Amino acid sequence: MEVNDDPADSSSPSSEPRRNLDRQRKSDPEDPPRYLPIFTIDWRIRCANSKAEDKLYLDPPWVVESGPYDAHLRGSRAVQNLELYLERNKEVAFIIYKDYGCCGTPPLPRSNSQNTRDLGDDASALLKREQLAIISPELRAGLVGIASTALQDIPHPNFEEDKEVSYPYAWWFHRRKEVDAAVSQVPSAARPYVELIRDYILSRMKKTWRPMDKLLSKGMISAQYVGYLFVPNKIIVAKKGDGELSKMQAFVIEHWLHRGVSEIEFSAWLEVSCWSFDGAFTKTVLRLSLSKLPSETEDFPITDLSFYPMEFASAAIVEALRNRGRMFWKCRLRNYVSYSTEAGNELESSMGSRFMVDIATHKQMHPGEKVPAEQPQVTPLKIRPEYMSQDNPDLDDTFFMCLPTTIHGFNMDKKEWVKLEVHCIQDVAWNTEAFDFVVIDPEAKELVRAVVANQIRTTENTDLIRGKGNGLFILLHGQVHLRAFAYVAEIAKRPLYRVSCGDIGTKAEDVEEYLDVVLRLGKTWGCVVLFDEADVFLEQRSLVNLERNALVSVFLRVLEYYEGILILTSNRVGIFDEAFKSRIQLNLRYKTLDRNQRLQIWSNFLLRLKRLESERGPASIKSSEVLDYGVNVAAIQSKVEELAEVNLNGREIRNAISTARHLTRYRKEQMAYEHLQRVINKATKFDEYLLELNKWFSPDEIRRDKRER
Repeated sequence: MEVNDDPADSSSPSSEPRRNLDRQRKSDPEDPPRYLPIFTIDWRIRCANSKAEDKLYLDPPWVVESGPYDAHLRGSRAVQNLELYLERNKEVAFIIYKDYGCCGTPPLPRSNSQNTRDLGDDASALLKREQLAIISPELRAGLVGIASTALQDIPHPNFEEDKEVSYPYAWWFHRRKEVDAAVSQVPSAARPYVELIRDYILSRMKKTWRPMDKLLSKGMISAQYVGYLFVPNKIIVAKKGDGELSKMQAFVIEHWLHRGVSEIEFSAWLEVSCWSFDGAFTKTVLRLSLSKLPSETEDFPITDLSFYPMEFASAAIVEALRNRGRMFWKCRLRNYVSYSTEAGNELESSMGSRFMVDIATHKQMHPGEKVPAEQPQVTPLKIRPEYMSQDNPDLDDTFFMCLPTTIHGFNMDKKEWVKLEVHCIQDVAWNTEAFDFVVIDPEAKELVRAVVANQIRTTENTDLIRGKGNGLFILLHGQVHLRAFAYVAEIAKRPLYRVSCGDIGTKAEDVEEYLDVVLRLGKTWGCVVLFDEADVFLEQRSLVNLERNALVSVFLRVLEYYEGILILTSNRVGIFDEAFKSRIQLNLRYKTLDRNQRLQIWSNFLLRLKRLESERGPASIKSSEVLDYGVNVAAIQSKVEELAEVNLNGREIRNAISTARHLTRYRKEQMAYEHLQRVINKATKFDEYLLELNKWFSPDEIRRDKRER
């Protein structure tokens, strides 16, 4: 915000103090001021070539061709002793100081076509700043009273201590209505003084504030007024990267905009604060740079700035930032969440991508995590500890909207910690009905529901040794469809921690360390832990293979002390060690599907496809930018009896549908029975080859012959 030295703003000669005779008529006749308050405009000159103190003049300075840049300032009617001057002019309520500097750096002409020698006697290019000095005790007292009511929530001069107040009085601009109301409440002795300064500031700034009001009403701004936009204690919205909503962040303004020293190119920075989180919420102060404006000569939309006040943001942006803050608050302690950046395959399970957000566990697992070299300033301010236990604390937008945009979460599928965009985090929608569609014996399904429900309710077991035997262990053997029994976690409403035993290793020490981490996380998060292909850990111990015996012993010890829900899958139960039988509460055999079961699975998939078709248009663009031409569900349903005749398991049926979808998208056709038939024919040829290779014995028959199944 440049200082404008427009003579029109001073409205009377500066050589003598200005007197407003109307004030005498406005004053309270019963309590008139001792002096009629006035103000003066004085000029201070600092010459870089002179060792003397700044000189004060009652007349405006002019330029002479002298000094290193032929632009030296001179003045007339110097004030040699300010205290004596004020003693002789007791009616002076305040002084406007216009500070000039010369001989230090080349002056920057107001016009691009003007050079230093063309300045003539125009000193405006050498004006550095403008200050208002409060002289009258009555004025100071009146301003203190106004500040206590009208300026409480905005940084403003300390009228009790500050000797001078800086132009351009942005704090007054943003509180004009409140100040006007407060002036009327000022005691009569001080009122003429505050009315005088109010009238001066409004007159001085009207050429700036009137056009700015018009611009702001249209959501526009120009370069010269940018500094007025950013009001301390207000919220701004900052765009990052390509301006995606998920990357936007809100901050609270700490101080007014700071302009750079360059008078040629625009540069500025804003001190703001937000909240950081490492298990506790801490206020963090940092600087945002505003190095480039959309235009330095034309008006432009405020939202084109890299950051701008929240009041100019769209309702959608404000609501998104609030919702993101509320979601972050849900994750402050521990939260099991789903995560979606874009729509996935329509046939994927509704479980989607799941993550456990748990900052305490993350810190335990990464104690030596490096801190970035450049850290923003962290202030001691933290939220009150009692808020941490409240779901809806009494905190406003300056907290919730200014929370971090990312948080660490543990990917339950990939078993790794990653940074999550909070904008993409959602509450888990438990698919409690999914288990209803699992095609197994109804009695077995009821047993699973019963033992899971009981495990959730049970807090202690009757085992005499506390901490032992409190878990629920389920063994699934046969041609197990892993996804089907992953739905146990859905009916339990617990996180699913899936472990592929092939990834654990075969050395007892490594296995024990790995299992310790898995089961510690499983216990901490209340997971349903699913061990897929657990045969190597369940195999009968012998006198020959001591290394395998060690693996089995480690796994036995795990089962002995784990207190959660643990599911094991195997297709070689015939080689189980006897010690496991007493530790497994529920054994379920997953037999080869018969025709009726295949019919039910096909019907379930088609029902889901039908629902998806009802939710889509005639031809829709998926997130992968692939045009989807839909599915002729009715035509496929008419052939479902024929589809059920083919000996496929649940996974193979699912794969057939997915492959057929890929084929139809490639051909730009609607999916029909013929596409499924083609895919199934190709798949069954491989199965027929394996049967022929095994002399027409099925995998089940071969395993039974080896006494493994």
